[in-house]
Amino acid sequence: MTKINTLSKLVLICGLTAATLSAGSALAKGDGHKQGHSQARFLLSERAADKLALTEDQQTQLKAIFETQKKQLQALRGANKEARKAIREAYKEKKEVLLSASTFDENAAKELLGERQVKAEQMGLIKLKTQHQIWQVLNAEQREQLEKMQQRKDKKHRKQRA
Repeated sequence: MTKINTLSKLVLICGLTAATLSAGSALAKGDGHKQGHSQARFLLSERAADKLALTEDQQTQLKAIFETQKKQLQALRGANKEARKAIREAYKEKKEVLLSASTFDENAAKELLGERQVKAEQMGLIKLKTQHQIWQVLNAEQREQLEKMQQRKDKKHRKQRA
């Protein structure tokens, strides 16, 4: 195999990896970085309770929703840091084997990328389900107010990035 073929395949692998991870990452994150965490922190704050005129019952429901989400994500990620580290190391080893092979195994590459994509999809589903539950707790006026607040926040973040 020529160096150009090997390099082409390496570029293809990197491209596939980047595309798959970014798609899974975007799916898992929702609208922004750590979107679920910052939204939970905001919606459970006194400021949100005042701005959105949340009732005690709504605050209790939101707290339960975010607690459930936290438990589901922890179960999916794994609570043990050492286990997560071992999973990352195993991924790196599989990737190294794939890259160092004399011929490119497309099926093995798809399988390797698919493992990560499945987990990202599951996280995305958990977060979307949480968003839906939150939406059901809020009334129409509160939803509208929250959307306006999120749009202002997004606009502010876009300005900071520019």
